[in-house]
Amino acid sequence: MPMTTTSAPPLRSRLRSLAATAGLALLAACGSIPTRTLEIRAIDNDERPVPCIVVIGGQDWTTAAQNKQFVHLKGGEPLRLPVAFEHPEVDIIVAAVPVDEQGNVRQTPRSRPESTELTGLLGDNRAVRLTDPARLLFVLRRR
Repeated sequence: MPMTTTSAPPLRSRLRSLAATAGLALLAACGSIPTRTLEIRAIDNDERPVPCIVVIGGQDWTTAAQNKQFVHLKGGEPLRLPVAFEHPEVDIIVAAVPVDEQGNVRQTPRSRPESTELTGLLGDNRAVRLTDPARLLFVLRRR
């Protein structure tokens, strides 16, 4: 009966295994969803900041409000919002919200038509690509 001894796998087998592991690691790194922080501003035709809600992609308006995705509520600062690019383009909707004297939202709209009804301003939307500039300016017009 021949005796078999276990020895270390041959070098070629080790290299093949190492190459497969490196390939899987590369695939995992490339398979992640790219995220980018966008700087969003909204103005009217007179170039004044407009308080707005920012809705990303297929997100519902209630979630956007809960995540406090508002711009220009209490000043002229832009909204810096991390956005995941699960697809080549992400739709961004910016719609005006009514605010009180302190800059608090009086009523959160649940759609662009409702925003227009509450504020008299037409919302704006845009398809944004990962390679587009990070600074976005939306211009809202009067109805």
